[in-house]
Amino acid sequence: MQAQTDVTPCQIRRWIRAISSMLLCAGMLAGCALPSLNNRTQSVALTYTQAQTTQLGRAVAGQLALHPGLSGIYPLANPHAAFAARVDLARAAQRTLDVQYYIFRSDLTGTLLLEELHEAAERGVRVRLLLDDHGIPSSLDATLAALDAHPNIEVRLFNPFVIRKPKFIGFLTDFSRANRRMHNKSFTADGTATIVGGRNIGDEYFGATDGSYSPTSMFWQSARPQPMSHKTSTAIGRAPRPIQLTGLFRTSVSKSSTNSSVRH
Repeated sequence: MQAQTDVTPCQIRRWIRAISSMLLCAGMLAGCALPSLNNRTQSVALTYTQAQTTQLGRAVAGQLALHPGLSGIYPLANPHAAFAARVDLARAAQRTLDVQYYIFRSDLTGTLLLEELHEAAERGVRVRLLLDDHGIPSSLDATLAALDAHPNIEVRLFNPFVIRKPKFIGFLTDFSRANRRMHNKSFTADGTATIVGGRNIGDEYFGATDGSYSPTSMFWQSARPQPMSHKTSTAIGRAPRPIQLTGLFRTSVSKSSTNSSVRH
């Protein structure tokens, strides 16, 4: 014989109030809007001729000449080598770094790579960082805003959440838009060499923690880089456009705060 569970009128009233409050909050938050896409900074990748003049371009010129029209691929199965390759690319870049990821943790490896991007910008490299807002923690907001304040760094968030914390509220108020995500994973230096594959940025992807996830990355030397901008890179799949941080975080970060926010 099944036991009966009595529900008191008081409990029913509490449930009704709780559900009503959630629906009311969802309705109010649904009116929040993202910043306008007008007046966004426009930028493009290096041309083939410009890429050839860089240190990386000259380094691969000989091999590309031996294999005209082809690209070279090298697998990076070892997680430590995969992390080191990204650091080496960041340090070798002279003109541009184009980095885009779905997940970017605020852990050890994530912090180290952000520091490498900052160091590259300090020596004059133009850095463009495109991240899916669903794959980054809210705790990174201040650091990303500080990086974006650097004159050589541009950070954009793909399909961002208006409510920064907790982000899941965005799924309650605008699920059809919030559920469209960007799973790109690439780290490109001087339009010449790029690392692609299944690795996001986080300790578990680079063997820096227990229970590591180690898909194989591919180091790719391109025969002819294709011009790509933040605008065109997200056109595939008719996805929403990325949003500049200015106006989204609604904070003013001075250049003097960049070092203190990036360095830990």
